[in-house]
Amino acid sequence: MTNRMKTIWLTLITLSLPLIFTTAGSAAQESTASGELIQEEGWQLVRDNCTECHSSQIIVQNSGSREVWKSRIEWMQDSQGLGELGAELEGSILDYLATNYGQKTASRRQALPAHLMPPNPNL
Repeated sequence: MTNRMKTIWLTLITLSLPLIFTTAGSAAQESTASGELIQEEGWQLVRDNCTECHSSQIIVQNSGSREVWKSRIEWMQDSQGLGELGAELEGSILDYLATNYGQKTASRRQALPAHLMPPNPNL
C-alpha cells in the first residue's frame, strides 16, 4: 500500500467515525431528545393525563423511583391543581414512569482517565 493510499484510507476512517458513533445511539436518544415518551405499556395514559398541563419533555428529562414519581404527583395534586387519578390509573402511571424513567445511578459522565487529562500546572 502506497503512502497516498494509506492517507486516503486514514482520512476515510477518520471521517466515518463520527457517523458510526452518532448512529449507534441515535435510536435510543431519538425519543428522549425530541421529548417523546417511550412507547411502552402505559405511555398513552401518561400522555393523556400528564401532558394536559405540561409537555412530555418535562417527563423525559426527569427520573426517579416509584416513590419519587408518586411524591411528584402528590405535589402536583397539592399545589398545581391536578385532580385525583384513582388508585388503578395512578398505579399504571407510576408503573410506566418508574420502569421507563427510573432512578438514575449517575447523572454525569464518568471522569476521564488520568492519562487523557491535560497536565496540571499546579502539581
